[in-house]
Amino acid sequence: MENFGKTNFYGGCAGGDAGEDILDSLQGGSSNYQGSMEVLLQHMDQDQFNQIDVTSSGETHHQATKEYCSLPQGSIVSKNGHSQRLASNSDLEKAEKKRKIDQAYRERCKKTKTQMMRDLKTFGDENECLRVENKTLKEQNASMTQTLQSQTKELHQHKNRLDQLKFESEKQNALVQVLSDLVVNSNLCHENQKLKDENAQLRQMVKLSGEPLKLVQENGKLKHENMLLKVQIDALCGKIVDDNRKNCGH
Repeated sequence: MENFGKTNFYGGCAGGDAGEDILDSLQGGSSNYQGSMEVLLQHMDQDQFNQIDVTSSGETHHQATKEYCSLPQGSIVSKNGHSQRLASNSDLEKAEKKRKIDQAYRERCKKTKTQMMRDLKTFGDENECLRVENKTLKEQNASMTQTLQSQTKELHQHKNRLDQLKFESEKQNALVQVLSDLVVNSNLCHENQKLKDENAQLRQMVKLSGEPLKLVQENGKLKHENMLLKVQIDALCGKIVDDNRKNCGH
């Protein structure tokens, strides 16, 4: 190589002291050979690259270097830069994934909060309705209890009045029965005694006058009177009973 390895050549390509540093790296077998070449190639243009005179033993390296130099400027990166970009992309992907997870979590929390607020409002409205209904039922219960107590008291008064009327009715019935028995027995005894006296008189008259037909007629008349008396007695008893019922009704 005629120009390859000259300090002024690298200085012209890389500029200033950078050319000497690149040459020292190439001649000293530095481990950063690739990085030095990348710096050199990034500062070279096509004409400078063509000035490099290589031997047949360096043709392969020259061809590879030429292909590397012909690549777009943005694609010529170092391994460290590539690793850093991969790491940066990985971090970006992780950050994006975390952002999406956080966003989904916030959306779920927002939906849960909205649903909770909606349920809370619904339960609050239902609770208010139940409270009003409970208050109304308590008022109705108190009113019904008061009405029931009043009706119970009134029913108790009616029961006492009914018991009193029943007692008075039984007492009057007993009195009517006694009076009826007295009246009936007195009238029957009187009528019976009267009939006996009349019968004795008739017998005496038959014996004296010997008139059987007249006795038969008298006997029929007496029987008719006796029947009328029984009817009158029955009517009297009925009147007493009716009067007693009217008194019980009042």
